[in-house]
Amino acid sequence: MPGLWRFSSHNGKGRGLLTLFVLHSLSKEPKSGYGLLKEIERKTKGLWMPSKGTLYPILRQLKDEELIQMVEIGKRSKNIFELTTKGKETLIGLREHRKESREKLLQFKNLFSDIFGEDKGEDEEDNGLIFEIRDIIAHLPPDKKNQAVETLEKCLGDLKRIQ
Repeated sequence: MPGLWRFSSHNGKGRGLLTLFVLHSLSKEPKSGYGLLKEIERKTKGLWMPSKGTLYPILRQLKDEELIQMVEIGKRSKNIFELTTKGKETLIGLREHRKESREKLLQFKNLFSDIFGEDKGEDEEDNGLIFEIRDIIAHLPPDKKNQAVETLEKCLGDLKRIQ
């Protein structure tokens, strides 16, 4: 089912935002369910933390689909999960749909603007450009970062002159 917080991979299977985050987080290092909950709480600065009743069924489903596996039972009998090869491939497939994800984020921003009366701006293309710039910079090799900063500083100067 299509949705604002559903993301599709090349095989067409939709994944929710929380599932996408779990795959992303486990791609960095193995964690327990509790560790994932605390990471989300930290990243949202305490504003949101899913319940165990939301997260643990997702972990069970991902394990059943062989996208994650239990690698050990940690302290206090905590199950530690890691991404499998199939899970890594799924995450790559989901990340290949960045443009679709950006568009969904912009739609959410539009809803937020409607609710709270914020100006959406004349041109939604501007928002797309900002996301594209961020994406390109995030994937630059380290030796190109300084060149990107110089280019952005020049662009910023040009924009200030046309105000």
